[in-house]
Amino acid sequence: MGFSRFFNLFLFGLIIISCHEEKRNANINIQLDDFADWNIREYSLSSRKIRHEIDSLRLLPLKMYADEHTRKYYASSAPFLWITRSGIDEKADTLLTYLQKASLAGLRESNFYISELQTNLRRIRQLDFDTENNINSVFGRTEFLLTKAYLRYVCGQRFGYVQPNYIFNRLEQTDTTKKAPFRRLYDTETESANQEFIHKALSILKDGNFTDFFRDIQPDNPLYYQLTNLCLQTQNPETRRKAIINIERSRWRTPRAAHDKYVWVNLAAAKLYAVDEKKPEYLDMKICIGSPKSKTPMLQSRIERVDMNPYWNIPYSIVKKEIAPRHAGNEAYFSRNRYRIFSKETGEELPPAAVTADMLTSGRYRVRQDNGEGNSLGRLIFRFPNNFSIYLHDTNNKQAFKRTNRAISHGCIRIEKPLELAVFLLDTPEEKTVNRLREAIGLPPLNSSIPIEKKEGEPLKVGIQRFDPSIPVVIDYYTLYPKPDGGWEESPDPYGYDEILLKKLEAF
Repeated sequence: MGFSRFFNLFLFGLIIISCHEEKRNANINIQLDDFADWNIREYSLSSRKIRHEIDSLRLLPLKMYADEHTRKYYASSAPFLWITRSGIDEKADTLLTYLQKASLAGLRESNFYISELQTNLRRIRQLDFDTENNINSVFGRTEFLLTKAYLRYVCGQRFGYVQPNYIFNRLEQTDTTKKAPFRRLYDTETESANQEFIHKALSILKDGNFTDFFRDIQPDNPLYYQLTNLCLQTQNPETRRKAIINIERSRWRTPRAAHDKYVWVNLAAAKLYAVDEKKPEYLDMKICIGSPKSKTPMLQSRIERVDMNPYWNIPYSIVKKEIAPRHAGNEAYFSRNRYRIFSKETGEELPPAAVTADMLTSGRYRVRQDNGEGNSLGRLIFRFPNNFSIYLHDTNNKQAFKRTNRAISHGCIRIEKPLELAVFLLDTPEEKTVNRLREAIGLPPLNSSIPIEKKEGEPLKVGIQRFDPSIPVVIDYYTLYPKPDGGWEESPDPYGYDEILLKKLEAF
């Protein structure tokens, strides 16, 4: 793009002097073309010099996916996006308005170059250039930083400034060896910026509806706006800090199932909510989640069924880390916990005394706990497809729900009210079906005070109740969330995710 615009210092001075008595800026309406016929070096715009300034800025560190595309765009000597024959396009003012709103919601102004852009725009519009801030340098920096701030903002607002898939799945390794794989702690399908979106954003700058695009890329989660208002209104520094962190969580775009009934698990609060949008009532309960060493992952799935009186096939990780090294060959331990050992190949049951630690860790044997009283899964287990073999389940340890810190499990989620949840999730909770569930856990049927007594030696009834349609379940992590009856619930941060997110937000 070859062009030159020239300014006359003498005429510039006359304008300032002539308007001095009115005490206003006489240059506010000056355009570059007004001085096209005057050749003063300090006020001569050069496309080559502007691009030279931009080239120096392309070496700045990349902090976001968007930064890479800002660098690529200007590496190809593509047309300027903000510089016009009149100076800088008015879209820059619209952008700055949105950037300032974002900074009020806790994002750092420096990450959007707000102060420098404001100064540069003032210089350009008042023709306030000098040897340290020459015209080509100011125009070059303004062009590049406007694009960089713009792409950061539109990508961040549309997809989040921090990518949860990236940060949470690179936190912990499966063991202490250097090449050990990382644990997957976030397994929710989440949208992210891509080349198609970047191309659209840049095209909008050139010939699209800039204002409509800004409206369309704002978060679609109502919680975002509730948290943003709280952030602006609260005087409590800790509440504001939590609001900023959870605002970022509310930006992430995840699938939303078209279903009135769903289960929402908040790991941070160690609570479960079962909601039916068609009804004013909701079901809530305490839960126990994975300990910090066995974190329950964040994910989305659909609850397909509830199993009654399940056996517990103990995960290999527990067998390897806890049972094999401490209790191999200990018949009393296996008898006390009602554990049985089976060959995976033949299905044959082996006496505990005949099984060594090496055999247990070989992967050729499984350890199963008998169902019924004392079973770690309790009497009901809610199954949903996932990559971690976790589920919602009853527990034989009801006292755990009285604890303040309930991050105590191996990763599965123990629920306080399993029967109530099962009934809530039924499409039509007929009395016959409800009684079947009650009978499975030893409760009397409805409209009867007579408890069900299991005869000696009679096996527990094992059964499955399917949910049709299946019920969406979201396992999430929010440390600040609105209470259904008003106000805000602030939760502890059992996994330390808040600090990790805050550092990423500050440094993005």
